[in-house]
Amino acid sequence: PTPKLDWLGTSFGLTPSLHNFWHRKVGMTMMYLRQTANELTGEHSAIMIRALPRRSGWDDAWLPAFGVDARRRIGRLLGGSFRSMEVSLAVSLLGDVVGGFGSWMKNAGGEDGDEDNMDKTALQEVKKRSGTQSSTLTSTELHYHLTPHDLQRLELYSRNLCDHHLVSDLIPSLSQLYFTSRMGPGFRLSSVQAALLCGMGLQSKSVEDMTAELGLPVNQVLAMFNKAVKKMSLAFHNLLVEEESRGLLGGDALKKAESKAQKMRDVVGQTLEEDTAEGATKAMEQLTKGQVLNSGVTGTRIAPEISDPEIMKYALKGTDEEWATALKGKGDGVDEGTIQIKSTQVKTPKKRKADGDALESALKNEKAMKSGKKEKSSKKKSKRKSH
Repeated sequence: PTPKLDWLGTSFGLTPSLHNFWHRKVGMTMMYLRQTANELTGEHSAIMIRALPRRSGWDDAWLPAFGVDARRRIGRLLGGSFRSMEVSLAVSLLGDVVGGFGSWMKNAGGEDGDEDNMDKTALQEVKKRSGTQSSTLTSTELHYHLTPHDLQRLELYSRNLCDHHLVSDLIPSLSQLYFTSRMGPGFRLSSVQAALLCGMGLQSKSVEDMTAELGLPVNQVLAMFNKAVKKMSLAFHNLLVEEESRGLLGGDALKKAESKAQKMRDVVGQTLEEDTAEGATKAMEQLTKGQVLNSGVTGTRIAPEISDPEIMKYALKGTDEEWATALKGKGDGVDEGTIQIKSTQVKTPKKRKADGDALESALKNEKAMKSGKKEKSSKKKSKRKSH
């Protein structure tokens, strides 16, 4: 009987044309790439495998999981053993990572590359075995790679406010996020932009190297690189804004904001300056009305706040009419002697002595009367004895 086969494989010296044939047309997955090049051909030996049509879900997930791990290792080695590799070939090796899990499951024997139509058990097993997350990037994970200051530098460069050297240290982080599918399934860069990000970020090549390898002028290379950085910077900004808005408008935070807004409806809709000006206007209106208070000086006009008799001892006497009559004929600003105003203060009668003083005086009078009587009786007795 015919033996049951699980997979088919091939091994060859890696070149762009051979990789395109085995991967694009045959649908094989890269499993291994030797780090040292062949001494005769200068090529790296590669092993690619294709799994036969799957019979169940989870037990066929081994090939995509190995493929994810192989591509992740190749991406990390592009700055070392594979630094001299052509950037077009390097992007081709990492192309499946950008495509997400759909392309891996398709190469493993699936009918299409849509994750929604794939077996969920197999998809979960691929994620588990490969250790790669398929969810989109979060703000917390973003700050592990880029600080707020780094994001500000990217925004400045995207607006052409600084040179590309200011963000050259951030390109490896951007490349890792893009080529590990952390930017989301809907995020895509053009082939030239991806090549520049791979060459300058993962292979640590200079702008001059990329210009010579791609055959493009320097200004065009820098323009395409700026567009790639700008697109990623905008994606990071939208991510932070979206998560911040969800935190502000949902759950307990929304209820607290609504309660604070409800309390703010009772607050006067005036600024501090407007409220102060209105209070000052009302106070001046009250002062200009000229209210007359009974402070012990007849005809004296004072403000309502000055009603203390101690202070009013020093108030000027006389009414407005009396002062107008007294100042007639006097020169303006010339000291011509003393001006006198007749006091109109009502004299109050002296207070009677207190009850204690009256009682004391009565007791003294009574004692005086008793002493007078005793003296008279003693005189009478002495007169009787003499007779």
